[in-house]
Amino acid sequence: MSGDETTEIESEEETTQTDTTVEAEDEAEAEAEPETTLDIEAAAEQEASVEALQDTVKEQGDRIEELEDLVLDLSARVASGDATGVCPDCHGPVIKSNPFFRSAKIKCADCGRIFHKY
Repeated sequence: MSGDETTEIESEEETTQTDTTVEAEDEAEAEAEPETTLDIEAAAEQEASVEALQDTVKEQGDRIEELEDLVLDLSARVASGDATGVCPDCHGPVIKSNPFFRSAKIKCADCGRIFHKY
């Protein structure tokens, strides 16, 4: 083997190594792209999940308020048995009034809020 042949073989080996390195880098880039796509898709799914949960929390909050109003109404209706209830607004007495020519009402004696008409 002469010096020129050795140089040619070394050059071919370096070229082969460079080609292998370039191919490895290309494969690494190709593998990295789907991961990025999956992360973006996962973020979009997470955002949609968060929005759905926020909507659920809002609906449940509305339902809780509605149920609280019903409980307060039932508390006020205690006055319909000639007992005295408590007004949720002013904490005054809630009583049942029975006028002769009008319908009976359950109302707060202090603020005048009417809870129920018969």
